[in-house]
Amino acid sequence: MKPLLDKLFAGGTVLGARRRGRPPAARDGAISRSVLPAPPPDGGGQSNGRRRGVLFLHNSYYHFLYLSAALRRRGWDAVAVSLEPPDSANARFYHGEDVNLWDRDPGVFTERLRALLDEIPGRFRMVHFAGDGMMSVFPWSQDHGPRREAIPWDFLELKRAGVKIGYTVAGCNDGIGQTAFHRWSQGSCDKCTLQRRPEVCSDMRNFAWGHKREMMCDLIATEMLPVLDYCAGASVFREPLTMALDADVWRPDLDVPAAHRIDRQPDEILVYHGVGNYFDAHYLGNRDYKGTRAIGSAIDRLRQEGHPVRLLFLHDTPSRDVRFIQAQADVAVDQLNFGRYGASARECLMLGKPVIANIRLDEEDGVTPLASLSECPIVLATEDTIYTVLRDLIRDPQRRRELGYASRAYALKWHAADASAARFEAVYDWVVAGNAPADVPVLASRAG
Repeated sequence: MKPLLDKLFAGGTVLGARRRGRPPAARDGAISRSVLPAPPPDGGGQSNGRRRGVLFLHNSYYHFLYLSAALRRRGWDAVAVSLEPPDSANARFYHGEDVNLWDRDPGVFTERLRALLDEIPGRFRMVHFAGDGMMSVFPWSQDHGPRREAIPWDFLELKRAGVKIGYTVAGCNDGIGQTAFHRWSQGSCDKCTLQRRPEVCSDMRNFAWGHKREMMCDLIATEMLPVLDYCAGASVFREPLTMALDADVWRPDLDVPAAHRIDRQPDEILVYHGVGNYFDAHYLGNRDYKGTRAIGSAIDRLRQEGHPVRLLFLHDTPSRDVRFIQAQADVAVDQLNFGRYGASARECLMLGKPVIANIRLDEEDGVTPLASLSECPIVLATEDTIYTVLRDLIRDPQRRRELGYASRAYALKWHAADASAARFEAVYDWVVAGNAPADVPVLASRAG
């Protein structure tokens, strides 16, 4: 087998065939030097007589960084690993990682990846990754086309060694066909710039990735997406699981640096709205998925009527800085079309802000609604109703305060890193024991 694998991985960059139970360092030619931080001292974190261990691979915004830290506080061996250059196009969304193995020298980079792959089976019982098409440690074994046809030989080797594979979805095109999502979301795709880009979003492309991840993954965290197409099935866990926020990084009494302080009138109401890729050429178009134009029009109308309201519109800003603007807002508007809420809403909920968004509680075919959404304090609005919803909140400071308290409590329960870690631990134990995530006997509403 080894010559075949070596041939398939150009340049000898594959993990060689390994006998079960044989220490990685004992294999001929193995790289014994660890590229990861040493595991924490032995303590808690035991499951079936073995320490709980997970390696988070690739960046899911900042989620894996804060979740791995929370798991370590529970006694786990948990490490968040990035393979991206620090100046990548997506770096502004990240808060860092536990270790970054990227190197501009291809030889050094490849050696580090091989060392990482050698270290995983003896140390971690699960690799949990993010990134549509990024099912490999090696960039050249990841998918670069819409058919998602690259073979993840390294992940197959990890599975053969008994390592469980987990995955966190990236968005509405992650395993859900455009046709189904268009139907469920009542036509929201018509407002998306990616609707007519089949290499990014189409039934064929989305199904290809959904089928691949279903074949390979023992756990798929769909993070509240509707139960459609490949976001259904035995390997899926539906409630919030890995998209974790640090409750102190996003705390209601956040100190705002002078450089980010907003000059405002004493009676002025500030409304926050953000779009991460607003000027990214990949997303530009004449459509408006979040409803930004409707939000701007509602603010203009309110100002014309004499209401002291101002829109704080943020775009293409480093994530670490966005929270300082959010912290000064009185109201936050996430999106008005999608049907679920995203990172901006989670952050503002954690900061204790009233949040407005278009949330659909329903699922198709009588599927049980999510417990998390049934408790969600987000104020519902569409492009047609945003003016009225904003007007009522602006006029009612007591309701804004009550919603703010409810937002923080909800975020602590469902999205705080420590609550997410407790939930992840229960799911991990269930999956490592060989069970299906969809059947995990844990009440998500009690997992925090």
